[in-house]
Amino acid sequence: MPLSRFGKRHERTFGREKEEWDGNFRKPPKPDSYYTQVKGQCRWCGNMIVNEDGTINERRSWHEDCATEYMIIYHSREQRAQLRIRDKGECNHCGVIGRKWDVDHIKPLWEQKGVKEEDLDWSYYKLSNLQTLCKKCHRKKTNQEHHIRAKTKRQEYSKEKYKELDKWE
Repeated sequence: MPLSRFGKRHERTFGREKEEWDGNFRKPPKPDSYYTQVKGQCRWCGNMIVNEDGTINERRSWHEDCATEYMIIYHSREQRAQLRIRDKGECNHCGVIGRKWDVDHIKPLWEQKGVKEEDLDWSYYKLSNLQTLCKKCHRKKTNQEHHIRAKTKRQEYSKEKYKELDKWE
């Protein structure tokens, strides 16, 4: 169950046509079922929401687990709330328990940059890919990732340069 509630700030999209994904890897595309026009169909997984007696519940549009997953992916406040419950504010690297901490993606989101919608790896956006890090450890990890990313970009650039040189020979 999501800890933060859906409110007026959430866009009303029930029955609208599916929007084209702009390729922003920080905000992944929503599934086709998100724009459903069928009452009682979960907007995340697309399955029907069934009451205990087996009838379709037309008053709901989310399974509880699906709503939680959606909120974790698209709302950072929910990410932090779920992570606080799971990790209790303890740094995953050094073990310090503090009030100031950051949410960190174990597998960095930038690895999803440039990936097509159908090839997107949803595990990057799940709670299992999030960890609590103190500010100091988060800064260290981010700097290491930045250097790795820069090195990778330089290698890709040099490969492209060599390909161009081969064309002239």
